[in-house]
Amino acid sequence: MAGTVLGAFGLLVRWLQCEIIFDESGLPVKNAAVSWLLVVYVAVMTAVLWWLSGRMGMENASEEPEEALGAAPREARALLILGALAIGLGAGVMFLRMEETIFRIAALAGILSAPVMALYPSLSRWGGFGAGLSVLPAAFFSLWLVSFYKANAVNPVLWSYAVEILAIAGCLLAAYRCAAWLFYRSEPRKGIFGCALATAFSLMVLMDEITAGERIMFAGWAICFAVICWILLRSVVPRVSGDESEQFAGKTD
Repeated sequence: MAGTVLGAFGLLVRWLQCEIIFDESGLPVKNAAVSWLLVVYVAVMTAVLWWLSGRMGMENASEEPEEALGAAPREARALLILGALAIGLGAGVMFLRMEETIFRIAALAGILSAPVMALYPSLSRWGGFGAGLSVLPAAFFSLWLVSFYKANAVNPVLWSYAVEILAIAGCLLAAYRCAAWLFYRSEPRKGIFGCALATAFSLMVLMDEITAGERIMFAGWAICFAVICWILLRSVVPRVSGDESEQFAGKTD
């Protein structure tokens, strides 16, 4: 998947930047080439993911949540459970180690989001209740974004938290676009793009100096958004009809 591959390359670029730009005092070197490389890479990565998301046969996408999300294969459901376990574990660690009340509230929302992600393909069968549950991940990232920005507003070293704030914002976008499907406001291209972008940023941030809870959570969210992107693509990519497949088989004989 493009989001996973581009995120892995982004992780390497971020690791290289962290190894080079920070001096012994912890301050970054100004105008370092690797920093500009990371900026350019993020811009190109975003543009590539947006371009790719527009070449997935959008005319075949269904606006019905059951058709788009409910037909998840067994492997996808298993991976969602794995990612949800990581999210719940990471949010629990975050809740125990953070002292600020707003961070603890955000961590609690993360804990509640874990079972939602594990059951995401089944939410469409629960009607309005399932749609309401789908908002929990977006609420979690909104709280986390506000609390994280508040904690780093006076931090003069932008590169120490810039990638993490991009990752949180990217995950918020993905959570919002996924929830839109349950409210019959689906826009397939934006949904696939949001999930792929969130996957890439969640992988990139793993090289940052973040807490163990945050690292586990981002790994879990990367798994969940990558799997949801896969599920959505299965409902969007054109399928060959029975007659067409028979004709194709005849031509290849």
